[in-house]
Amino acid sequence: MVSFVVIFGLLVTVASIVIPMYGFNRKRWKGLAIGCLIQPIACLVVIGIVFGSIVLYEVYSLNRQVKSAMVTVKTIEQTADGVDTLKWHLKADDECLIKSKDGRRERYDVIRLDSVAAGVSVEDRIVVRFDLDNQQVTATDYDAPIEVVSVNWDKVKAYFGKP
Repeated sequence: MVSFVVIFGLLVTVASIVIPMYGFNRKRWKGLAIGCLIQPIACLVVIGIVFGSIVLYEVYSLNRQVKSAMVTVKTIEQTADGVDTLKWHLKADDECLIKSKDGRRERYDVIRLDSVAAGVSVEDRIVVRFDLDNQQVTATDYDAPIEVVSVNWDKVKAYFGKP
């Protein structure tokens, strides 16, 4: 990612050399001076727009993935810095997105427990069991109960193939 930023910055800077040259062709030395003043401003504006767009797209993509979760559970971990809250967003496409309080994100695979019981597991750590008839969810982290934040029953039933 760092190399992309450096290469993109160099390309925009090289491309912006056209601005003073255009000013020189139009108004000679006065145009060159104005072009040299406008060049860094144009570079900053273009780079800001491009990277702002990338950040907005990433935020949009993350929010879309969080909203597509069939179940979200929350764990609390003790770290060297204190307490860290993790939200595990289990999606129907067998993917789990983890968001921590400090903005860190990770992805893991969701594994179905078996074909008889309605349940899923993440990294042999988080186990979520569904009672589809009574619409109840139980979640554990290393066999300790954890909080279920939200459940989308339509996605859960579609995932397990029940009407």
